[in-house]
Amino acid sequence: IDLAYLHNYVEGQSGSMDRDAMKVRLSEIFDMYELERKKGRIKYYGMATWESLRAEPGHDLFLALDEVVSIAEKAGGADHGFRFVQLPFNLYYDQALLRRNHANNSESALEAAGRLGVGVFVSVPLMQGRLLQPGVMPEFGDMPPNLRALQFVRSAPAVVAPLVGHKDPGHVSDNCRVMGAPPMSSVEFESLVAKLVG
Repeated sequence: IDLAYLHNYVEGQSGSMDRDAMKVRLSEIFDMYELERKKGRIKYYGMATWESLRAEPGHDLFLALDEVVSIAEKAGGADHGFRFVQLPFNLYYDQALLRRNHANNSESALEAAGRLGVGVFVSVPLMQGRLLQPGVMPEFGDMPPNLRALQFVRSAPAVVAPLVGHKDPGHVSDNCRVMGAPPMSSVEFESLVAKLVG
């Protein structure tokens, strides 16, 4: 297995155990993942989360990425296998980019991931098709709305790739056309974000 995700860990445990118990259990899970890595059964592991990395600090569902990486380092040393997260990010779900909730409220989840060497896979990059409605996606890059939505998320800091669900095989080849253009430079991306936010 190239990558095993722990799915919605905080979201699934919140309310059933306190934070200290949650961290102990997470440590035990990472110990198990590291053992599986030593056996050659998995290469990397990560967390797929809906809320925890995007929530406000102090919220029951918030989890600091620095804490998670620290737990992984205790389990596997500097060469630990915790290298990826999956979270929602698009023009509506922009908290991973704009909310400064990591590193003592100085970094967004995406910035923290970049600093910590954690790659980000993006879920719901098209907002389940809602970003494809006429006039929703801002104009840039001379692309249709689907490719603009994908270009936006794939150009964000620390993003490895968007994960797109498809029902129609034709949509797969259509969305893959975004690979014909390089991601936006950091200057282009930041300029676009400044226009959208301002």
